[in-house]
Amino acid sequence: MDVSQAIGGRRSIRWFEPDAVPLTQVQRVLETARFAMSPGNLQPWRAVVVVAADLDPADRRTLLEANNRQRAQELAPVWVYWYGDPDAAIPAAFLASVEEQIAIGAIPTAFGWSVDAARRAIVDGEPAPPGVPALDTFVHGLPYEVSAIIAAQETNAACTLAVLGAVEAGLGTCLHTIAAPARQEEVKAVLGVPERMVPVWLQLLGRPAESLEAGGQRPRKPFGELYSLGRWGTPYPRDAETVADLERAGLLQAPAPRSGRHEELARLAARFGYDGGSASDG
Repeated sequence: MDVSQAIGGRRSIRWFEPDAVPLTQVQRVLETARFAMSPGNLQPWRAVVVVAADLDPADRRTLLEANNRQRAQELAPVWVYWYGDPDAAIPAAFLASVEEQIAIGAIPTAFGWSVDAARRAIVDGEPAPPGVPALDTFVHGLPYEVSAIIAAQETNAACTLAVLGAVEAGLGTCLHTIAAPARQEEVKAVLGVPERMVPVWLQLLGRPAESLEAGGQRPRKPFGELYSLGRWGTPYPRDAETVADLERAGLLQAPAPRSGRHEELARLAARFGYDGGSASDG
């Protein structure tokens, strides 16, 4: 499966078979996320993998109720709790990462990078040399709240790759909020997550009980509404031949709803004992 097919075929799968998922398959997803792009190579994401069948009944109840007992989570056999670590984005950690990246040749000294210049900018707040980021304004004296935002942003990037890794592995997956805002600490207590950690996503994993097409590609805003060329509000031109190429590559697929989708939802609802005969898509 190439990248276009993985992106184009990704769906938020909400109906899962109860079968256990081999931990080796989960590992493939986690390995994929390790290689997310990470500005400063801070890699602030952390995850706790929960096999639902192994949970103490009281803990399972707490985790489900904290997330308003969402049906997809009830069905999914694996729950991956993704958190961002603010301590990974503090200035000292950023400096250590810059030193490592210079040592291995990942960032070029020809652009103005040096360990001394980075230290002066990050630690002392001196102006960064031309050609490198303005580390003195971006990193020096970075408020802890901003470190938390950076950690969450970079964890989002890792989750994006984790989702594509699940698609490539043939698993169904969906991202949920971890818990209602007022119940995040309950989840941390059950999982042993440190208080400082920033909740980002709960990733559900399992063998899909619904078709992988899940009714077709979800609606997206018009291309020209999302992207501008040269100046804000000037729509980026969308080339018809490029669109056709992307359709052949599998990035652009048949839109929802595909024929038979609502019948499929009714069958799934009856099988798993949920009322209503349909489920919301997103």
